[in-house]
Amino acid sequence: MAYSNDLIDAVRQAADIVTVVSSYISVERHGRNYLAICPFHDDKNPSMTINRDKQIYKCFACGAGGNVITFVKNYEKVSFPEAVRKVADLVGFSDPRLVEDAPKIHVDESKKKLFDCIAELNAYYQYGLSVPEGQVARDYLEKRNIDETQQKKYGIGYALNNGELTVRYLLSKGYSLKNIEDIGIVFARSENASDTNVGRVTFPLHDAYGHVVGFSARRLDSVHEKKYVVTRDGALFHKGDLLYNYHNVVSSARHDGYCYVLEGFMDVMALDRAGIPNAVAIMGTALTNEHIELLRKLRCELRLCLDGDEAGQKGMMKMGIQLSKANIPYRFVDYGNDLRDPDEILQQEGKEALKAKMENLLDPIDFQIAFYQRTEKLDTPEERKRVLMGFLPFVKSLPLGIERENYIVKLSKITKYEPDAIRALLAQETPKAETREGAVYRVDSDIDTDLLHPEKALLRRLMIAEKTILYYMLQEPQAVEFFKTKVKDFTIDVYEEVAMAILEYSDAHPGKVDTSGIIGLLESKESEDSGKAAEVVNSLAFEKNHVPFSMKLLSDCLDTIVEEKESIHKTKEVKQALSGDDLKSNAAALDAYAKSKGKNWPKKKKGGSSS
Repeated sequence: MAYSNDLIDAVRQAADIVTVVSSYISVERHGRNYLAICPFHDDKNPSMTINRDKQIYKCFACGAGGNVITFVKNYEKVSFPEAVRKVADLVGFSDPRLVEDAPKIHVDESKKKLFDCIAELNAYYQYGLSVPEGQVARDYLEKRNIDETQQKKYGIGYALNNGELTVRYLLSKGYSLKNIEDIGIVFARSENASDTNVGRVTFPLHDAYGHVVGFSARRLDSVHEKKYVVTRDGALFHKGDLLYNYHNVVSSARHDGYCYVLEGFMDVMALDRAGIPNAVAIMGTALTNEHIELLRKLRCELRLCLDGDEAGQKGMMKMGIQLSKANIPYRFVDYGNDLRDPDEILQQEGKEALKAKMENLLDPIDFQIAFYQRTEKLDTPEERKRVLMGFLPFVKSLPLGIERENYIVKLSKITKYEPDAIRALLAQETPKAETREGAVYRVDSDIDTDLLHPEKALLRRLMIAEKTILYYMLQEPQAVEFFKTKVKDFTIDVYEEVAMAILEYSDAHPGKVDTSGIIGLLESKESEDSGKAAEVVNSLAFEKNHVPFSMKLLSDCLDTIVEEKESIHKTKEVKQALSGDDLKSNAAALDAYAKSKGKNWPKKKKGGSSS
């Protein structure tokens, strides 16, 4: 269930856009409007205008705009319903429907029992951490500098040594042995079924929605063979689908514009203690397609930081190739020759040292060059040429100048090829000049060029007429009524989408036109088409070069629409006729078209007849 339009309207009307925007960025008054540095692009001078009267904003540099809910949605990078709730919280607006009608996270009903069961198990593990037997786990966490705040944030627990008690506890809560087996903590159904995590510190693993779906459990003594036990894949848990801590960072990573991708969850907690909360971990697996889709949804720069050894660094470069193919922006954390992981750096040198290390970022090409300089001897000509050829496409993509020369020198150092030799190789790789056949084909002709694509000129006039009516529909109730009774529909799809939204809003608010409300109505649909339509409304609301409203102006626009629609129809008929190979028929079609446009065509040549 989505929020109703009247609830969205109530939240929007309770919020003053200047006040809300001011809680995020600095705003200054400028006449009747307000100006701000736009947060949606690299703005140097105030490009964003906020109109308090209309309760909308627009950046005249990047085009971003909308109402108060749009601003919060785009700034926080959250869904429309989430933005509605955030605006309500900011202005102190309360309504039970904000909770009752909030979109519910979809949960497969067949799995609901399992989600409840594993959540109960996680609570039991957290209880286990607090009892006397859990002291061994508390000592371990203290040694790793994981305080109570982080223990609660990450849901850390302890699995008591008597694993049969764990099973009995869940049975007492109404879960079957089959449920317990399906969440992955026992291997077989039997009277003596026991928890496989016994005697270990438990780290719950969550899906993207925040549901606990499994555990990674670390041993605390030398009795247990495996250092870590991870829940086996099953009904809820699929290791390749998960990124540790993902559910905690979605909003902050989108807002801050970056997220670190690390090796393990201890590294995530280390960064958090150092004041860097935006981090996820792949937990020792290769990057899967599911991981890539999760990372794409963050809509931010990724900062890759795996182990500092050669295997870890090569793993990062392989990961970078995957991200490049997925068009996800990323940079590498440059470890240099440091083989310590983030948790070790934090414990040995402190927060500032770890933050400095994490901020030492390199673009992919710089990272790879630095890596080869450190690790590759490149003794043979074959090895050196292989590395050189791998870098050439990138260097070639750079324009002539300092940056290209810089990379040529770097390549020269690691491959031992002379810079001039690399330049010569780049020149050889330069594409051949465009052939005559591949060049733009030009035709010298007496034929009017509009005759070949006349619908473009017609569409321009049609768009202007429809846009003019649309502009006044956002200003005058009379224009809305004129559209409803006379025009009825637009040819341009996005204008039709806006017009229908205006009619819908008008039906709910007779005699009232509210630009901000119409934007809200469109944004609430959360579709690509409605998003484009909302942008059109916002742009029209800031237009000023229009003559005063009159009914005659609307009638003139309607006449133009009717005329151009008919012309477009005729043009399509001509193009259809011209599609054949019969020259006589083609000539007749062109002659008919020219006469319909009132032209004397073909043109007479001076001193003679047409030929």
